[in-house]
Amino acid sequence: MPARLPDFEYDIFISYRHNANLPDGWVTEFVTLLQEELAGNIKGNISIYFDKDHKDGLGDNHLVGPSLAHRLRSLILIPVISRTYCDTERFSWQHEFLPFLAQAQADRLGLTQTLLSRNVSSRVLPVRIHNLDPADEQLLEKTLNSPLRSIDFVYDDAGVNRPLRAKDDDLFPSAGGPRYRNKLSLVANAVKDLLEAMQQLPLPTAAPAAVAPAAETALAAPAPAAAPATEAFPAPLAASPAPATAPAPVPAAAPPVPAATSPAAGAAPAAGLVAFLPWASKELVARREELAQACTRAGMRVVPNTDCPLDEDEFRRRIQEGLATADCALHLLGNKFGRRFEEEASCSLPMYAYQEARRQAAGRPAFRQFVWYRPDETQPIDPDQQAFVNAIRNELTAQCVFTNSPSALQLAADVRSTLEQAPAPPVSPDKENDIFFIFNNLDSEEANAITDRLSTEFPLEILTVKPDSDDRYKDITVRTIPRSKLAVVYFKHSADWALPFVKQVWRLVGGASSTTPILFVGEDDPEDNRMQGFKAPKVISRIEPHLGVSEEVRRVFQQITNPS
Repeated sequence: MPARLPDFEYDIFISYRHNANLPDGWVTEFVTLLQEELAGNIKGNISIYFDKDHKDGLGDNHLVGPSLAHRLRSLILIPVISRTYCDTERFSWQHEFLPFLAQAQADRLGLTQTLLSRNVSSRVLPVRIHNLDPADEQLLEKTLNSPLRSIDFVYDDAGVNRPLRAKDDDLFPSAGGPRYRNKLSLVANAVKDLLEAMQQLPLPTAAPAAVAPAAETALAAPAPAAAPATEAFPAPLAASPAPATAPAPVPAAAPPVPAATSPAAGAAPAAGLVAFLPWASKELVARREELAQACTRAGMRVVPNTDCPLDEDEFRRRIQEGLATADCALHLLGNKFGRRFEEEASCSLPMYAYQEARRQAAGRPAFRQFVWYRPDETQPIDPDQQAFVNAIRNELTAQCVFTNSPSALQLAADVRSTLEQAPAPPVSPDKENDIFFIFNNLDSEEANAITDRLSTEFPLEILTVKPDSDDRYKDITVRTIPRSKLAVVYFKHSADWALPFVKQVWRLVGGASSTTPILFVGEDDPEDNRMQGFKAPKVISRIEPHLGVSEEVRRVFQQITNPS
C-alpha cells in the first residue's frame, strides 16, 4: 500500500534502536497496536515502514544508500526514543533520524505542518519509552531545533525506568499512572491530524512514477540504508589572491559530463542554489551530515546525496555530475588524508574532488569553493593531509575561501549569503575619500572626540546613524564605501546595532570582492564589547581602549595606502 500522497513512499517510518525491542518485543507490539488504532480512526489504509530485523547497522562491505532512500520518503517519522537512541554513531541516528530531518526540510511539505485546527505540528512525532539523560535530551532538542515534545510511554514509579506496556493497563487497573491505551490514542490522533493537513495541500504539478504496491506494513530485513541528504552561512571566510600554482597531480578526470546536464557558466540551476558536498574521510561522516542539514535549512540542495561509490571510475563520474549542477563546492577536511586511489596513492578522494572543483571554478566565474578545515586538535594530522591543506592555503583565489567557521549552521549561512550577494557597485580606480567613519548616535560624544583627532591628519567623511531610518543610512553607506580608501564602523554603547549593520553592509558592497576594506572597531568598555567581532574577507575586527581607536584607524589606513 503506497503513501497517501503520490510523491511519497510510506505514510509512517518507524525509527528505533533494535535493542529497544528486547527482551519482550515492545516496538513490535507498539507498531501492531498502532496499526489497529489507526484503522479505527482513519478511513482507508495507512502504510508503515517497520524493520523488525534484529541486526542494528550494516557491515563495512554493504552499501547504505539505495535501500532506505525511497523508504525515508515518508510523510511522518516516529522515532522510538529509548535510552540508547541518542547515540550519534549508531545506524538509526545516522541513517534514519538525521536524513529524514534533512529530507523533510527540503521537500515540498516542509518539516512542520499547519493543522486544520491552525495549530502547528512537526512531521517528527517522538515516542519516548525511557526517561532520558539530560545530555541526550539536549542533543535531541538541539538537533530538532525545538523543545522535545514527545508522547511518553514511560512507566511511572519511583526508581523505575522502563517502557509502559499494554498489559500494564490490566495488571495495575487502579493505578493513577499513565494508561497505555490513552497514549496510543494520542499517537493515532496526532498522525490523523498531520495526514489530514498534508492531504489539503496541492499536489505537485508532475507527480513521480507510481510506486509499486507494498504491504500495508512492511516487515523487512534492514536493507542498506540511505545516505542522508546531508549539511553551510558568511563568517570567518579567509580569501586571498595567490599566485597560480600547479595543482597537485591527480588521476585522470572522468569523461566530461554530456552538455545537456551542464548549466551554462555562472547559470543558477532552476531548482535554486545547489551545493556540492563531496564525500569526506571516515572520521568526518557525521560532520558532513551535519553540514548537509545546515545547507538544506539554509535553502540549498546538497549533492551528492548517496554513499561514496567503491568503484574509482564511478567515483570520478559522480564527482563530475555533481559539480556540473552545483553553484559552489564545500570541502570538509580534518586530520586524515582519506582513502587513496589505487593507481595514484599520492592523491586521496577528497583531494581529487577539490582539484576537480578548482577546474570548474577556472571556467565558471560565478562558481565558488569553500574549504572548511576542522581538525581534531587532540589527534595528530597525517603528513600528506598537512601538505594538502598547506597547498590549498597557498593557492587561494577570489573564488576559493578557507574557513575554520565554528559551526555548520554559521558556515551554511555564510555560503548562502556569499552566493546571493549583489556584485560590488562599480567604482573608479581613484577614491574620493580617505576614511569614511560611521557611528551610531548613541556614541556621538566618544566618536566626535576620535574623529577630531583623526581629522588633523586625514580628510574624513563622517556619517552619524540615527534611529529613525536605518535603511536610509545603509543606502548612503553602500554608496560611499566604494568611493573611500577605508571604511570604519565604530561602536561603544551601540554593539547591538553595530554588528548586524556591518554584516549587512559588508554583503551589500560586495563582500570578499569589495575594493574597500572595513575596520570594525569597538571600545573595550563596556566589557561585553569584547565578545563582539566579525571576521570576513576585507574586514578587520578590533577592540581597543578609547585612545587606541584613533591609533588603530591610523595604523590600518597607513597599512592600506603604503603596503610596503
